[in-house]
Amino acid sequence: MAKRAFGELETQILHILKGKERITVKEVLRILGNQDNYNTVMTVMNRLVQKKELGRERCGLQCQYWILEKSKSLSLLDRFKEKLFGMKTSAMVSYLLESAEDLTEEDFTKMETMLQSARARKKDE
Repeated sequence: MAKRAFGELETQILHILKGKERITVKEVLRILGNQDNYNTVMTVMNRLVQKKELGRERCGLQCQYWILEKSKSLSLLDRFKEKLFGMKTSAMVSYLLESAEDLTEEDFTKMETMLQSARARKKDE
């Protein structure tokens, strides 16, 4: 099994839970295709509980997990931006520009147009 990128399993689990009311670790593991260790998935889900992304309740021998309301309001991109860039859009854009090797002059022209439009919208607010 290939090693995942930072936070990838968290992202996959949140995506799985997005369309569910409540779910167990076993169900998540099955949806993931049993490619992970049960303890790994449970640990990640418990960390998401500690981060206040998920709720957890013991039901018999298992726990059920669900996405908390706060998490529903933040998009996946917002969570990513918050986690890696402290919700600073400029830091995220800077990183993307510095790390992108495939940008063309046409891309830069489009981005300049987008920046001008964003400035105009901010001035109108």
